[in-house]
Amino acid sequence: MELQLLLNLHSQDKLFVNPRRIRLLEQIRAQGSISQGAKAAGISYKSAWDAVREINTLADHPVVESETGGKGGGGALLTPYGERLLKVYRLLEQIERMAVNALQDESTSLDSLLSVVARFSLQTSARNQFFTRVLSLDPTDLSRKVCLQMNGGTQLYADITERSSHRLGLAPGKEVLALIKAPWVQLEPENTAVADDRDNRLPGIITEIVPGEEFDEYELKLDQGEPLCALLSKTDSHRLQLNTGDRVQARFAPSQVILATLG
Repeated sequence: MELQLLLNLHSQDKLFVNPRRIRLLEQIRAQGSISQGAKAAGISYKSAWDAVREINTLADHPVVESETGGKGGGGALLTPYGERLLKVYRLLEQIERMAVNALQDESTSLDSLLSVVARFSLQTSARNQFFTRVLSLDPTDLSRKVCLQMNGGTQLYADITERSSHRLGLAPGKEVLALIKAPWVQLEPENTAVADDRDNRLPGIITEIVPGEEFDEYELKLDQGEPLCALLSKTDSHRLQLNTGDRVQARFAPSQVILATLG
C-alpha cells in the first residue's frame, strides 16, 4: 500500500504551511523574489502574495522579508526564522515517513520513538545495534556500570563515565540503543570456560561466514533471535576452526558498548 503524505501545520485554526506553501518558500529563497518564486512554484502571483502575507501574520516572527532597491527594483528573501521553518518541516516529513514505514513493517516495535528511529533512520558504523532498557546503574568511582535488558530478557552490561550517564539521562526504565562494533566481538565455542566474568557473553549459532583477505566476517543469530556480526582476524579464524551451524558465544567487554538515546 502506497500512502501519500501531506503534512499541514495550522495556527489559530488557520492553515500555516502545507506542501504547496513550503514549495513556494523554497522557490522564493532560490529566485530572490515573490513573483519569480510563484512562477517557479507554478502558482499565481496573487495566490503567492496572499500565502506569504498569511504565513507572516500567523508566525511568531517574519518568515519572508521584502528587499527594496537593487537590480530589478528589489525582491524578497527568507528570514533566519523562515530558514528554520523549512528545515523543521523537512524533518517532520522524515518522521512521518518513518511512521508510515513502521506501520507497514510488522517486525518493527512501536513501543517507542527510539525503536522506530533505530530501525528506519539511524545509520552508524557499528554493525550491531540492540534496542534495550536500563535495569540498573552501579556507581564505580567516576564510572557507571549500566545493566541493560535486551529483547527476551537477556542482560547486557556497559561501562560509561558518570558525566556520560548524566548527559544521556540514564535511569531505570529508560530506552537505550546499545551499539557494538563488529571488530570488538570475539567468538569462542559455547562450552569454553569463562576466564573473565566481567565480559558480556551472548550465545548463538553461526549462520554465515564471509571470508576476506585479512579478516573473516561471521554472522550469528543470537538465542533471543537478534542478529550479530563479528569480524575476526585470519589468525583467530584459523585457530578457532568454526563452521556454519556451530554454537558459539559472542564475547565483548562492557567498555566496548556504546549507548545512544533520544534524550
